[in-house]
Amino acid sequence: MSNLMKMIGVLLITVVIPLAVLLGIWAGYLPQSLQVGIGMFGVVAAIVTIVVGNLYLIYSDIKTKRYSK
Repeated sequence: MSNLMKMIGVLLITVVIPLAVLLGIWAGYLPQSLQVGIGMFGVVAAIVTIVVGNLYLIYSDIKTKRYSK
C-alpha cells in the first residue's frame, strides 16, 4: 500500500466521516436516536480519553520514580 493511499485513508477517517456526521446532525438528516447515540459516544470517548490518559501519566511517573526522594 502506497503512502498516498495511507494518507487518503487517514484523512477520510479523521476529517471526512466526522464532518459528514456533524453535517448530518446539523441538517437534520439523521434520526434523533442516532444523534443521541453519537453524542453519548462522544461524551464517553472524551471521558475515557481523559481518565486513561491521566492514569497512564500517573503510571509513568511511578514507573520512572519521578517523585522519589
